[in-house]
Amino acid sequence: MSIRLYLFIMGRMALLNAAALAIPLVCAMLWQENTELSYAMPLVVTLALGVFLERTGHVHKKQLGVAEGAVYLLSVWFLLGFIGMTPYILQGLLAPADAFFESISAYTTTGLSFLDYDVVPNSILLWRSMMEWMGGLNFIILVVTIIPQVSGGFGIVLSAHQSIAFSPMLTRMDNAAIQTGKVYIAITVLSFVLYFLAGLAPTDALAWSMDTVSTSGTLMSLDVVGNGNIFLELAAILSMIVASCNFLLIWKAFARKRWLEIFRDHELRTFLGIIAVAGILISFHLWHTHTFDGLASLRYGFFAVISFISTTGLSSTQFTGWPEFDRYALFLLVFVGGCIGSATGGLRVMRIIVLFRMAIKEMQRTLHPQMVISLKIDNVPVPMRIISRVLSFFFLYMSVFFLSMLIISLSGVTLLQAMGLAAGCLSSVGSTAALYGLDAYATLPVWTKLYCSLVMILGRIEIFSFLVVIQTVISQFRSKW
Repeated sequence: MSIRLYLFIMGRMALLNAAALAIPLVCAMLWQENTELSYAMPLVVTLALGVFLERTGHVHKKQLGVAEGAVYLLSVWFLLGFIGMTPYILQGLLAPADAFFESISAYTTTGLSFLDYDVVPNSILLWRSMMEWMGGLNFIILVVTIIPQVSGGFGIVLSAHQSIAFSPMLTRMDNAAIQTGKVYIAITVLSFVLYFLAGLAPTDALAWSMDTVSTSGTLMSLDVVGNGNIFLELAAILSMIVASCNFLLIWKAFARKRWLEIFRDHELRTFLGIIAVAGILISFHLWHTHTFDGLASLRYGFFAVISFISTTGLSSTQFTGWPEFDRYALFLLVFVGGCIGSATGGLRVMRIIVLFRMAIKEMQRTLHPQMVISLKIDNVPVPMRIISRVLSFFFLYMSVFFLSMLIISLSGVTLLQAMGLAAGCLSSVGSTAALYGLDAYATLPVWTKLYCSLVMILGRIEIFSFLVVIQTVISQFRSKW
């Protein structure tokens, strides 16, 4: 393992977040909140740490190995968590465990929060939106740089018709990160314009756009649809759908100036088809059970479907009064998630397609034992090694979910609430727990908060990286003994 390259990349991330801390610091000074030290102190410490790490690892090899990639994938989220929690502690808003949970929730774009947004300083609201936005950007960059090196893609290489060639060389990784980052920023600007045209003030439109593009909806009003602004609803829906698309595919279409290629993508068409079918089904059931009238059922139903499948988690209404069928349908959508190459959580649509098609092929081979299986998506053959990795990821994902549900149930919540919280933390959509009435997390035991923080991280590093780190540590230990 090349420790110098690992330290160099960690130093870069620390410097980036030190620069980000300067924004709420300046705003706190302009708004005269007297909270400047809570941002200045972590800024200085983070800046010093970043400079030290980058200089220590300045002389490094140019190629990223699997071991250092896995260690970085795991440790970078802890670094971000400790940086992000500091302003909460220095302002006396949260205890250390709560502050770490809050920070990890923001950076992993999960959306769970202890804060009362009506009383906290505006600079804290800005800092949390920035953490969510940077967390989404960080994940997108990891998807096109380090995750393929560590996990072998787990289906990532199916993105954009396999036209995105991954290289572990640091220079090429930088280029891929810059290209994807441009798309992320462009979608943020588009979302900001939509919210601004819908009637929001510029500061609110910026906060909403950062929350939506990163697929984290913490700062949103609980009654997005009920406010009567149809344009705001449409802006949120369009922003959530675009944020769920494959950013690599968008970049490819932009580079080639062939925008229609986006809609030829089988994964995107399947994603939109799931939204249509689930939206009609839930809306009809809400109307049939007299939960809402016809138009309200369509508004609430489709908004909830798009919110949960995009793992944004915006709440347009309280779900405790919804029928069990509709709540369970939304719960299942969390596992589906958006497209591969987006900031969404969940299994992702591409992997769902591979799983279903592979199941159909296996049933056909049962009837015809001599049949040779050939699975294609968009006329691109899917290698068996990719199929096996998707199957492995699905097994690991569901195993972590059921284990987490069992562990969280020890904290005193109901089994359904434990199920919702486990799925929410693993799929990066905090509103899942609210489906079953769990909307207050401050009373949870400290160990539960820390464990949920770990599950959020596992969901973002695709689980496999955690196993690689454990294997690397065991190998190092055995080699010394």
